[in-house]
Amino acid sequence: MPDVSIVISSSGGPAEALARSLASALEQPGAPEVVLAGAPPAGVTWDPARVRVVEPPAGAGPGEALDAAVAAAGAPLVVVVEPGERLAADALPRHQGALESPSVVASYGRTAVDEGGRVRQRPDQGRGGAGVLGRLLQDRHLVASSACLAWRRDAAGAAPFAGVDSPAGRRLALALRLAGQGELVFHPATLAERTAAPGDVAEQEEVVRVVLGVLYGPQPLDEKTEHRARVRLARELVALGKHHHRQGDLRRAGKFFDEAVKAAPGYFRGRRYQFLNFVKNLLRG
Repeated sequence: MPDVSIVISSSGGPAEALARSLASALEQPGAPEVVLAGAPPAGVTWDPARVRVVEPPAGAGPGEALDAAVAAAGAPLVVVVEPGERLAADALPRHQGALESPSVVASYGRTAVDEGGRVRQRPDQGRGGAGVLGRLLQDRHLVASSACLAWRRDAAGAAPFAGVDSPAGRRLALALRLAGQGELVFHPATLAERTAAPGDVAEQEEVVRVVLGVLYGPQPLDEKTEHRARVRLARELVALGKHHHRQGDLRRAGKFFDEAVKAAPGYFRGRRYQFLNFVKNLLRG
């Protein structure tokens, strides 16, 4: 049985990008299990002796398709590769070394993010240990790709991606779940590459739902972590409000700004002049 299963999402990206993701998985040392979540589009070829295709249930969304592939995979350690992502050449050995410790539930590293020709290493500074939850909420670039993260299957529980249909929402939801289960190890090295995709409203709304799930979930948060969750929620709501303002929907923009202030009033007290100037310009518009 292989030590690691690499599960690759076959939906949501061009065939050329999927082919690169698949090649980066097959080039990893140690003969990992490679599983495709759904049949790839035309133009992508694969070796059935080295790659297994798991068809999702009828009508399943991208999150459920990944859950089906993860459930069918056989290794105790899992790495998910989303559309537009690739594994660095030495990613798996680093993860496997870190996950030898039974107290470690996940291992992650930097992602080289191609932002339209400019490549940035994310995050600038990582953090390991058991107290990563607050940092994940504070720094949206801490886990900058799904492919930079390897995790113990039993730490994520059943169906970790159910109902989460955007890559950004899935990697945040998974990282937050793992951070509540044990220690994470950070590698100050590039373990994955990703091509930045233009954000959309549906993806940002899903991130908001993920943060709400942590903030109002069954597990109580300490005061510091709750503050960080509220600030993250406020920032995401403001971004949504600005989007609707640019689209000319001032009523909806105002609702998002109102909810942002309710979520973290202290955040806006520290930025009152900047925010009030923006609101004044909005009203003048």
